[in-house]
Amino acid sequence: MSYLKFDKNLLINLDQSLPKEILRTNMAGSYHCTTVIGCNTRKQHGLLVTPIKEMSNDNYVLLSSLDETVIQHGAPFNLGIHRYQNGAYSPNGHKYLREFNCDTIPKLTYRVGGVVLTKEKVFVAHENRIMIRYTLLEAHSATTLQFQPFLAFRNSMALCSENSAINTSFEETENGVSFCLYEGYPRLYLQFNHKPEFVYDPHWYNGLEYIKDMAREEPYTEDLWGPGYFQIPIKKGESIIFSASTEPVKPRGFRQTFEKEAQNRTSRTSFFNCLKNSAKQCYLHDNDKDYLIAGYPWFKVIARDLFIALPGTTLAIKHRQDFERIMDTASAALIKLMDTGETDKTIEDLDLPDIPLWAAWCIQQYYKFTNPQDTLKKYGALLEKIINHIIDGKQNNLYISKDGLLSTDGSKTPVTWMDAIKTKDFRAFLTAVKADGKSLVVTPAKDEVIVKSARNIPGVETSMANLINVYDILNAKYLVLDKEALAVIEEVFA
Repeated sequence: MSYLKFDKNLLINLDQSLPKEILRTNMAGSYHCTTVIGCNTRKQHGLLVTPIKEMSNDNYVLLSSLDETVIQHGAPFNLGIHRYQNGAYSPNGHKYLREFNCDTIPKLTYRVGGVVLTKEKVFVAHENRIMIRYTLLEAHSATTLQFQPFLAFRNSMALCSENSAINTSFEETENGVSFCLYEGYPRLYLQFNHKPEFVYDPHWYNGLEYIKDMAREEPYTEDLWGPGYFQIPIKKGESIIFSASTEPVKPRGFRQTFEKEAQNRTSRTSFFNCLKNSAKQCYLHDNDKDYLIAGYPWFKVIARDLFIALPGTTLAIKHRQDFERIMDTASAALIKLMDTGETDKTIEDLDLPDIPLWAAWCIQQYYKFTNPQDTLKKYGALLEKIINHIIDGKQNNLYISKDGLLSTDGSKTPVTWMDAIKTKDFRAFLTAVKADGKSLVVTPAKDEVIVKSARNIPGVETSMANLINVYDILNAKYLVLDKEALAVIEEVFA
């Protein structure tokens, strides 16, 4: 029995189906995320979203979506769905949906007249590669599948507008084509296990809307590039496998790769297995180092979140080796910080006062799930180093008070077990000053507390008074600043 199964009645009801989102990662930083019916509702959605380290530490949407069309007797039936301006949905492919099932991998079943078509997706582990398998279960006449990609090539926190800087050319590759819309981006390879006919028919598709961003009063409209479409005939019982990747791959291996990835998935036959599968989505393997991402689609590796989540995402699901690999990476960064004062480039907020305590707590959980001998051998030296570091008064803003308790000073910089100022409190402040929407908060000087509090609130940006410009101000719906920040602005721009 699948714990994730929805029938036709739910799928065709957009009020019920659009809030249900699905996420799959490659456990190396890239991800696929959209709604269960395939309609993107936020700017971070996409079939292939990947970090591009050469450009920044952010994620980038390369392939936004792929529309499928069933053609019989010359009549097209488009299975895609997008929301355009004024709330218009086109095409309305969700009306052909009959079932969503995720026993192991996400599977949609469509019925178009006498045609029954299934669509299954896998994200290849540790590769920037999404694969989709289409299987024709029923057909009473000759059938052709048409595939139309929508390309973005943009930061996942931004939106794309029609422009003349786009590179509209393409290159042929084995059983497909590749694109690179802008300089600095990797090429995107779109390939099939069967040789397709590619019809170059370029268009801008203007005015797509993302309702989740609209609800947050963020920019929510964008234009996407459609370079054309692929066509492949398909027979009853046959499967067509699509691959989108940042590297060219051999189509003859598509079937084997897809089946291998599907077999490696945890069956979602229980609530525990669903949690186990979700936990592993946040694993991150990068350059022989292992981390936990704080959350998709916009968080990175954050020290406090890593240590708090580590036992539950590893030991609790009987993945002891994963705990050890991630802990080895995090502890090495922590030791380096204690020895040299140098922070880690990947793990954020490692220098906060409570981080060594969370590391010690992780060791305690390891002890509970294993045994004293293994714990002492593996982490005894690290625990001793943490204790001595604190006793010697070397830990940032953490000291032993006269009563023998560990203390921290929050008089200048608020310090809590959660990020301070708390995001909730900062959101309440913005509401109080009637800045509920896209806001620019200006500080007189660098203020890590405000930056960290605001970064989790969609639509809110921060800047120092001496760095703002006319564009920043005009791009915001609300401008929030105090007297000190105003004084700096007057001094700098007088």
